Amino acid sequence: MRREFECRRDPATNVVVAAALFFVACAALLMEEACGGEEPVTELSNGFTATHSADAPGRFEPFLYATNGVFAFGFLRVGTSSLDLAVVHLPSSFPLWRATPARLADWSRPATLSFDGRLVLATGPGAGTVLWSTLNHVGDSVKLLNSSDLIIRLFDERGTPWRSFDSPSDTLVLDQNFTMSTPPLISQNRRFALRLGKTYMVLHMEFYGGRTRPMYWQHTALMAQPENGTEPPVYGRLDGRGFFGLYLQGGNRNESVDKLAFDTFPRNLTGAFRRMTLDDDGNLRAYYWTDGSKDWTSDYQAISGQCELPTSCGAYGLCVPGQAVCQCLVNSTTGGATSPPCAAVETTDLCGAGQMFDVVRRSRVSLAYKERVPFETYKTVAECEASCAEDCTCWGALYNGASGYCYLIGFPVETVVYEGDDRKVGYFKVRKAQQSPARARTMSPGATAATVVLSLVLAVAGAYVGYWLWERRRRRRAGGVGMEQELTPRPYRDLKSMDSSNNSFKS
Repeated sequence: MRREFECRRDPATNVVVAAALFFVACAALLMEEACGGEEPVTELSNGFTATHSADAPGRFEPFLYATNGVFAFGFLRVGTSSLDLAVVHLPSSFPLWRATPARLADWSRPATLSFDGRLVLATGPGAGTVLWSTLNHVGDSVKLLNSSDLIIRLFDERGTPWRSFDSPSDTLVLDQNFTMSTPPLISQNRRFALRLGKTYMVLHMEFYGGRTRPMYWQHTALMAQPENGTEPPVYGRLDGRGFFGLYLQGGNRNESVDKLAFDTFPRNLTGAFRRMTLDDDGNLRAYYWTDGSKDWTSDYQAISGQCELPTSCGAYGLCVPGQAVCQCLVNSTTGGATSPPCAAVETTDLCGAGQMFDVVRRSRVSLAYKERVPFETYKTVAECEASCAEDCTCWGALYNGASGYCYLIGFPVETVVYEGDDRKVGYFKVRKAQQSPARARTMSPGATAATVVLSLVLAVAGAYVGYWLWERRRRRRAGGVGMEQELTPRPYRDLKSMDSSNNSFKS
């Protein structure tokens, strides 16, 4: 009776316990299914080798698991044909970390991951071609922590020479520090990056392999002091209470100098797994996952308006705010349509030999991030255009007739924004397609006719000269002149007086 009475007294506790047991059972089933009924591997030792099967049917081949059964490390298929290494959130199949080597392996070919003090991904026979490794960070074992951090650790846990948290790909997770020295977050399509400055966070577009990086979003820590040269830099960390905090390095980790509060922050939603990801549209978003979820729930986005995103309508696209409509600044390459895709993404500048361009002008256009773009001041729109036309690194210019500001676009033109102001004028360069060698050799009809006539004249002249030489040779042979004498050069005046080799050079 007493036991029954106690259970009824606190039903909420029973529900929580039942839910926890259910989650643990589900995680165990996921691990068992992924491991084929075998005990999941939770640690890799020196000498470990895993080989990717070219005919593997699944998208993910795990070989190392966290002890909580929520995360796994293994081979990941990227797109339809590429192979990478990844730490995956098993309930959602979302890759939280990827190795992202400079050259991805081919999923249809064998690949090997080995651990002999360091992790090495290679493809090909024998030692193969090394695609990625942990370089000179040497340890004794590999573990995947319950935080999703993949670490190489020394014997007796004396240290961690390498950890995936120090080399993020496109995502940050709970309690993962993001510092000035941390590599930037790079979107999966390699077009955007998140970096941390001394007192601010910034989003960049990536052009020409990262050589050109225009800024399109920035957030400065409110309580930081950029003018104070002795103040330490800030670092960021995702907090389980529903915010991304900025803290002073070396200071109190519980006292932030600024917070990016998420939608769930006022609700004090705890117990959720959170991530912050730089998505392929260039927006920085936060998501959370709770027990029983079927999908990630969006909790924060750095850029709220669709037209404020730098590439929302693609290259040479025009975004109309409030209408979610995209138009084209130039004629589309897909049959003259007025909606994107308007043009291909440019991968090189206009400074190479033979680079030519057309010019497109549009009024009532601007950039959503023009405050981040360098500008000059001119009295007329013609002066603004000329400053861009003379610079091969400039792809366009936006002129504000009210202020005289001339915003110079030193990168390939992406999405511009419609504004109902005739004084805002845009000047845009559009690369001309270079002529193919066959086309370049094609002549106009007049040149072709002249060439034919000249060829006929040369042919007739050649025939006459040939006949004359043949006739001269025939006459020489008739007069007894030998082959050696025939090839001896003589002045033109002596040709008629040649009777023999003895009088050929008489005056």
